[in-house]
Amino acid sequence: NERRGGGGGGGGERLRPAYDGSEATLQERISLVFPPTTNARGEVWHEFVAVIPREGKYCGQPCAVCNVVGCPMHGRIFHQKNLATHARPRGGGVRSSVFSRQHDAAYNAFVAAFSAGEASAPEVQRQIAETLPPPPPGAEEGEARARRPASSFGSSRRRSGNCPACRGKHRAHTCGKRLRHSGPASGSRARHKRQRHSGPEA
Repeated sequence: NERRGGGGGGGGERLRPAYDGSEATLQERISLVFPPTTNARGEVWHEFVAVIPREGKYCGQPCAVCNVVGCPMHGRIFHQKNLATHARPRGGGVRSSVFSRQHDAAYNAFVAAFSAGEASAPEVQRQIAETLPPPPPGAEEGEARARRPASSFGSSRRRSGNCPACRGKHRAHTCGKRLRHSGPASGSRARHKRQRHSGPEA
């Protein structure tokens, strides 16, 4: 059920689990690059939780959810091939110098608290969440969108909460809203247009 992850004949070579399309074998593969952490009671916590979306942009593809509370992308779905550009690879076989420093700092804070005691992962996550500053305006909606089922990731509809124009910025609307002229101004424009095209009266 396993195969070697590279060429050569080194005896110390790590085995790479065969991916059979299940989340269990996907988690095994992810754990080689991002090893799980264990607390004093033996509870295991994963930095990324394997998931295979049934709908949307990544339907049927190997993905994972960021499981690090305090990371700005906590709860977001990533394709497996993009994990090493979000988090620092901690296992063997993969190296990357491009990763989120915010994720890395949040990961280190969680692991330091979780691995040192017997508190469960949800308890440590709750403790850390209580120390975090309040999210900026609009961030809660963005987080809710990130946690929705994968089918919503392919939607092209914009929401007014993320629209710069709806927030008072001098920008074009990105929420689908169109400006409509109403009242006397629009009426005078229409009369002026009719007069311009009707020509002189007989």
